[in-house]
Amino acid sequence: MEKYMLILFSYCGLSEINSYLKEKLNQGDQLLVRAVMLEGVPRLFEHLISDVGFLGEKVVSDVEESVVDIYQDNAKEYLAELEELAAAKDFKIDEKLIEYQDLSSLKKEMKKSSLNGIFINFSHNEFVSNQVKEGEIKDWIEKIKLPKAIFYDGKNN
Repeated sequence: MEKYMLILFSYCGLSEINSYLKEKLNQGDQLLVRAVMLEGVPRLFEHLISDVGFLGEKVVSDVEESVVDIYQDNAKEYLAELEELAAAKDFKIDEKLIEYQDLSSLKKEMKKSSLNGIFINFSHNEFVSNQVKEGEIKDWIEKIKLPKAIFYDGKNN
């Protein structure tokens, strides 16, 4: 029985990751899924809209909330899809939603979990990667001496 961790910063292009997981995981294996979530979008469109007064504060706020809602919905839908995959392949799954502020907790968990490998889905979208502090964990993960499969929006690198 092997133990792996899937870290999700992006919820795009996940069919390739699913194919990879189907190939990699066997009956009785364990997959720890850590889905990094956006809790808010601080001034999302400030760089796009120079004058909030043009659209109004309420419209900008509604758009920002909508972006976060879509991101979180995509994450929850994918986690449900992973549960179906785990049932079909008969491997164990342990899912947690993680706020980007808790990346230090994620690092600690990775150290103590006796993992056989790590799978990560980063984002090419600069906004998402900046908001969830991907860069903070990229350097740290490179130093880990475990097999890794790195994806960007579902594409294996």
